[in-house]
Amino acid sequence: MKVYTDKRGWKFKVMPGLGVSTYKARYSKPEWKGAKWRCLTVLPWRDNTADAEADLAEYAKKHEMEASEE
Repeated sequence: MKVYTDKRGWKFKVMPGLGVSTYKARYSKPEWKGAKWRCLTVLPWRDNTADAEADLAEYAKKHEMEASEE
């Protein structure tokens, strides 16, 4: 799974929803130490990881983020 990092050091990745099989991009700030991730509200919930990953890849390209593998 790819993780994207923006110029502020925020990390973005696709994660599943709670209790349902939906997926969405989420972000975490460096100062939030630990497992705190918030939904990226500008992107929709998707029924599969491939669609959610494609949404995030497009968003990351538009915002000039760096990609890495997790």
